[in-house]
Amino acid sequence: MGIWNLYFILKLLLLWAGIIGFHVLPNFLFALFLVVRLRPRWARIARQVIAIPLGAALLYYDSNLPPFARFIEQLPALMQFRFSYIIELLGRFVPARDWLLLAIMVLAYWIVNRWVRVTTFVLLALLIVPGVLRVGTLVAVSPVVAAQGDTTVLAAGAGEGAGNASAGAGGGNAFLTGDGEVPPDANPNAALNSFYSRELTRSVSLPTQAGAGPDFDIIFLHICSLAQDDLDVDNLDNQPLLSKFDFVFKNFNSAASYSGPAAIRVLRAGCGQPTHKALYDQAGPQCYVMSDLKNLGFTPSLAMNHDGHFDNFMQEVQQNFNVPGVTPFDNTHARVAMRAFDETPIRSDGDVLQAWWKQRTAMSDKRVALYYNTISLHDGNRLEGSKLTSVQSYPVRAKTLFDDFSQFIDTIAKSGRKAVVVFVPEHGAALRGSKLQISGMREIPLPEITHVPVAVKLVGFGDGATASHGSPVTISTPTSYLAMMTLISHLVANNPFAGTPDLAQYANDLPQTAFVAANEQTTVMKYGGKMLIRGADGVWLDLKSLE
Repeated sequence: MGIWNLYFILKLLLLWAGIIGFHVLPNFLFALFLVVRLRPRWARIARQVIAIPLGAALLYYDSNLPPFARFIEQLPALMQFRFSYIIELLGRFVPARDWLLLAIMVLAYWIVNRWVRVTTFVLLALLIVPGVLRVGTLVAVSPVVAAQGDTTVLAAGAGEGAGNASAGAGGGNAFLTGDGEVPPDANPNAALNSFYSRELTRSVSLPTQAGAGPDFDIIFLHICSLAQDDLDVDNLDNQPLLSKFDFVFKNFNSAASYSGPAAIRVLRAGCGQPTHKALYDQAGPQCYVMSDLKNLGFTPSLAMNHDGHFDNFMQEVQQNFNVPGVTPFDNTHARVAMRAFDETPIRSDGDVLQAWWKQRTAMSDKRVALYYNTISLHDGNRLEGSKLTSVQSYPVRAKTLFDDFSQFIDTIAKSGRKAVVVFVPEHGAALRGSKLQISGMREIPLPEITHVPVAVKLVGFGDGATASHGSPVTISTPTSYLAMMTLISHLVANNPFAGTPDLAQYANDLPQTAFVAANEQTTVMKYGGKMLIRGADGVWLDLKSLE
């Protein structure tokens, strides 16, 4: 096979290192195609011309990358990445130490190849690999691409939904079993369909009018790329901001790992969890948070620390306000704190929020509802004047974000106004990475990415406006946006600023939601005591068997 021996050797090494998977039959057939002796020179040249794209496609197929169709779909966006970020991503696929190992192996190959018939040993290795895979010594194929081996296949087929249970916004215990598991059904597909059918029946009943008491604003701080796992990786749990909240959700599932779907989900928090596809259909009027709050006297407002151009994010947000004529706050006067992966400016969160608050205090509106989106923690960001990679700068950017939010809360408190500040991340940054996808990749909505730290601060509650009022009310049950919106509904209906009520009463009977997270082609679900994953092929796999 000549130089193609090196191709298979390197691929087996990457498999051994857990960097890629391995499809045995396609690889062996490709090897046979290369080993067949061809006498005419034109035939040998033609084979090489055919083999190069075939080899590249097979390597992609063996990798833990998303399906190739998804890659083609995202190619226009990928073309906007700056060159240094592309190099950083390549370094995550194969770390520097592995590049060194590969270089050593290449040198060893050139030496050994002069004295040994390497092709024989390569073909033998390709025949041995299936047996090694069966006993689980090496990493199996990526779940997003296909299933390898009957031992990991749990269920397949289209499975119809079975169940039309109805419920309102109560505790929701009928909608899950165990610690956030989807209730059992005929098979995982049927269980998932039943889950979505039941979620269609759930919504939050907002009060017909706000409760009596001082006027207050509601401020949603929607943060890109911050999961509990990211806080753990960089030891960020001790940030002062995190001790200021009055309500803390300890088991919150954002249900998405990309910004667009996450924004739609939070802006439609008035209803149960829809499928990924349903996010792009019109929802019922009771689902839209901003239009509901507008009906209760809150003037909708929109601000970001970026221009929202990427992937039509701004347009999606404005559409899901379901309120015409909301103009985004002009952030162009704020300081540029960093550059995004496509070199567009990202403004200082502190500058944007302080400027917005200055504008808000000049408004005559008694109540305002702000949706603020920040991408300061997004992968690929480059701090102005810094040579740190985006992974290296993440803790720096996170600490700055927390400080900016903390100062913003202090500014609100000092103004004498009241506010309910909702801290809700979109999804995680996937800093840790795994064998299934590299650091920063979020194609598979793993729990480490969608388990986000959600919290609520009542600014101006009690005597000390910014001080912690003892231990926060902790919500540890499995929850998602419906519980967050139910808590807000309770706060609107029974104004906490009218006195000093027991805050725990506001968190009573919050609806629980079983763990289901989804992107366009991948679904992760807690079911039957396992965390299951379903890729584009429709096969359910046990996530633990793939890690």
